[in-house]
Amino acid sequence: MRIRNLAAALFGAALLAVPALAAIKAMTLAELMAITTDAVHGRIVAKSSFALDYPFEGAVYSKLTVEGESLRTGAAVSTDMIFLGSHDPADDYGTSEMPTLQDSRPGNEVVVFYARDEQFPGGANVVDNLASLFRVEQAFGTPVLIGKGEGTAFAENVRLADARALIKSTHESLQAASGPQDGK
Repeated sequence: MRIRNLAAALFGAALLAVPALAAIKAMTLAELMAITTDAVHGRIVAKSSFALDYPFEGAVYSKLTVEGESLRTGAAVSTDMIFLGSHDPADDYGTSEMPTLQDSRPGNEVVVFYARDEQFPGGANVVDNLASLFRVEQAFGTPVLIGKGEGTAFAENVRLADARALIKSTHESLQAASGPQDGK
């Protein structure tokens, strides 16, 4: 009996020693761009929140209006983007994976990756998680994209001009790998 209890205790301790898996998948820039519709460099001009019982009851979303330029095509962009969660204390609804308050403030200069989700009621441009929205700050007169750490498309701070070039070249590589695009 004692041996059985000891064996059960050792087995339980061994299970607890196994590391837990992370909830957010680490992605390179190419992997992030392969699952997103566009990458935009611009400014957050508005932010609000709204409740929607999708995909579960009581969900609250933040909506960002971003104006800027597509880093894939160079086209002007003015669009709304959403993410699950809200920084508004009245909403009392946050998630650990939503972009930070500091990154998602109106007036911020940002680089944001989003995917079009037609299954979302009414369709929406969705910012998947905190590793999809990067704040741009001035450092010694040069715009710098603020990195998010290991496992993200930009792990370290990088000059915005260098980030633009990386995004453009990654876009071109992804297009070349996917084959001809109806004359594009």
